[in-house]
Amino acid sequence: MIIRSVGKRIAVAVASLGIVAGGSLLGPAPAYAAAEECDPGMESDFNGDGRSDAVVGDPYATVNGQAQAGRVNVLYGDGDGLIGEGARGIVSQASPSVGGSPEVGDRFGYALAVADLNCDGFTDLVVGSPYEDISGQTNSGYVQLIWGGAGGLGVGAASRQIAQTSFPNADITAGDQLGYAVDALEDVGQGGTAAPFAYAVAIGVPGGNIGGRNDAGWVGVLHAYDGGNVGNAISQNSTGVPGGAEAGDRFGAAVSINEFLTEDPASDDFVIDVVVGSPNEDVGSVADAGTVTVVKDVYFEEFPGSVTFSQDSAGVPGVVEAGDRFGRSLDTVRVGGLSRLAVGIPGEDVGSQSNAGSVQLFSFNGVSLTPGTGLTQDTAGVSGAAEAGDLFGDTLAFAAPGLTDTVTRLAVGIPGEDGEAVDSGQVQIFRMTNLGAELTYSQASPGVPGGVDAGDRFGSRVAFVSGASERAFLVGVPDDVDNSTGMVNVIPMGGGAPRFWEPGTNGVPGGANRFGDSLGSVDGGTT
Repeated sequence: MIIRSVGKRIAVAVASLGIVAGGSLLGPAPAYAAAEECDPGMESDFNGDGRSDAVVGDPYATVNGQAQAGRVNVLYGDGDGLIGEGARGIVSQASPSVGGSPEVGDRFGYALAVADLNCDGFTDLVVGSPYEDISGQTNSGYVQLIWGGAGGLGVGAASRQIAQTSFPNADITAGDQLGYAVDALEDVGQGGTAAPFAYAVAIGVPGGNIGGRNDAGWVGVLHAYDGGNVGNAISQNSTGVPGGAEAGDRFGAAVSINEFLTEDPASDDFVIDVVVGSPNEDVGSVADAGTVTVVKDVYFEEFPGSVTFSQDSAGVPGVVEAGDRFGRSLDTVRVGGLSRLAVGIPGEDVGSQSNAGSVQLFSFNGVSLTPGTGLTQDTAGVSGAAEAGDLFGDTLAFAAPGLTDTVTRLAVGIPGEDGEAVDSGQVQIFRMTNLGAELTYSQASPGVPGGVDAGDRFGSRVAFVSGASERAFLVGVPDDVDNSTGMVNVIPMGGGAPRFWEPGTNGVPGGANRFGDSLGSVDGGTT
């Protein structure tokens, strides 16, 4: 997921890229707005009615009799100004404009990203189905770009289909899991022609085979500028990317696109970088310690200046330990001249507490990407205490300032927290200006819907959605005990009362399996 609040222009032309350009790798797409009329619009509005929408994934749902085919629930906004409290809909591979067909085990909706990719004023949806079988290859994976429109998602222009063949030199092989993680960035460039086609989409392929090394992993980046479409396949064997591809690294298990490593002082422009988690990377002889790589300037085929971090890096607190899984989760945000990166380390041992978890913060101020605070529940001023199995940092979501809120916030999921019951779960929301002033939520918090039960794992998923008059964190609880098909808690930032979405209640379609197992985050900033 990405949240960015101040747009920059990128002084790059597709013709200069030296790779596939000038035509679509992905098939036809809807018409676009004229160049300098490409307004940012609503941050979350799939049908363009000026109201605030949300998407909730249920990748394990049965569709047309096909178990775990997967679907995405669309919760449209209404006149009350609240996110997702109007009409409800479902998007699956059985929807009119979505290619393919529901099949057993596809898990359509396993990963979601949201942005107005084609600059037409309708928010679009990126859907990962990493367990889709393609060309007879089991679990090779598939991604679809589903276009928003006046009728909503899944009923307008035909979706775009993305497989390994959308990237140079990438073969379809079993177990690739293309689409295991996805992220999207809208309005990259607006390059001054009559038909801007400006976006960047990052697709994690953590099961990818690199040079015979199984599960080494790679990341596909699709980006477009002035009508051209370009695809790059990036691995740890790519020129300029530190390290080397090794079996089991799972490079691409987490991804985020943002502007991080380079600012052009002449134009005040940034290049687009992709941040990649490799949670199973061995650091030296330490197994599954994990690393995070910031790949510099995804518009080219070589990436000099890319950097990799682990807990063995200068300035990063802690030490590498087996099973830390540094980079299991990550998120980025850019506000004004400052970019931030948060890295989840849910397997981190804190003192004698195994798998208590931590979060490492980084910032980029136009000069360098610098490690900052390492957050745990033992950090001074943070409520609670680090305990074995908490998995603090298993999920993360940034929220940039917006509406009346002037503070950047970070939500940290702690699904293994033993609060009122074992593994009942918790979420802590930190103010970046004062990390000690966090807000802590569980299903035992005043006003938060749902009962507290052992094994609920509240905080298994977190996301942020910003709309016209409301901004809210979404907390997925797919294992909720009382609501056996899952639920999502909606926690407004700005004083509104928490509420919930549950299959079969208030118009949300029934027939779910793990409702809330994935969530679509939408840009939380101003423009």
